[in-house]
Amino acid sequence: MKALRYITCPNGVVADGENHAPGIANQGPFLTMNPFSSRCCQHNHGHALPYYLQNLVMATNDNGLAAILFNSCVTLAKVGDGTKVNLTEETNYPFEESVRFTMKMEKKVSFPFYIRIPGWCKKATVTINNQLVNMKPSSGSYIRIEREWANGDQVKLTLPMEVGIRTWQVNQNSVSVDYGPLTFSLKIKEEYKKLNSIKTAINDSKWQKGADADKWPAFEIAAMSPWNYGLVLSNSNASQSFTVVHKVWPKDNYPFSPQNTPIEIKAKGRRIPSWQIDKNGLVDVLPQYPAKTNQPIEDITLIPMGAARLRISAFPVVK
Repeated sequence: MKALRYITCPNGVVADGENHAPGIANQGPFLTMNPFSSRCCQHNHGHALPYYLQNLVMATNDNGLAAILFNSCVTLAKVGDGTKVNLTEETNYPFEESVRFTMKMEKKVSFPFYIRIPGWCKKATVTINNQLVNMKPSSGSYIRIEREWANGDQVKLTLPMEVGIRTWQVNQNSVSVDYGPLTFSLKIKEEYKKLNSIKTAINDSKWQKGADADKWPAFEIAAMSPWNYGLVLSNSNASQSFTVVHKVWPKDNYPFSPQNTPIEIKAKGRRIPSWQIDKNGLVDVLPQYPAKTNQPIEDITLIPMGAARLRISAFPVVK
């Protein structure tokens, strides 16, 4: 979190220190990854993870617990008649389909356990101690399991992921590719250039006196591979145009980089030479649907948007 780009967008392949107004309605170098710029967001940025962690598991008004968001964590709580419970959650969600809960307590205790079923998931299942729970959870709802829980009880939530596409009718019928809760972008080769944070900060930025700019550098990112691709989709079933590839979980436990992401999607694309950078130095508007090109079909790779600093995630569709 030592760098933050103030403005990002679904289609953005420029991250330099130039002024892109009026294409961006801000005067200044708002696309640079500069820790000295945009002071309003720099300090708010650090609040995100604590708030996220704080709301992973929450208490309910009937003395139970609710798994709201999914990530590995340990929750200490009082449930039911006031008995203390240790709820351990283990998962690599959203990069895997299962979320595992283990309960530890000194004595048996009855309380309700709620689990959120994401709106994208159509066929969620739940097991308790490897026994399937006889219920059909519906998308975008909660399931409620009330029983007497014992030390060592295990609950497993399985959220099968499928490839899907969304069509943006108001944006030239461009499409975005989803896999479960993740939306994917074109994998673009990135080149980082280190800059002086003080010299490249926006005009109204302020920072602590004596701050060492060498320890808080700014970066430009340049695209070193083609980005102007349209997707080639199957006429019968567009989702069959993609192949999901699962990779080994990264050793550094950080999946949000082009090199480390544990999920990639293989697709087919064709370059659109007429689709370029516009006069303001930004990705030009999408070509009219269906996009026309005489370029050959190529194999392209998509990665989760969160792992991509440079992005094409609203793709033209080519014939």
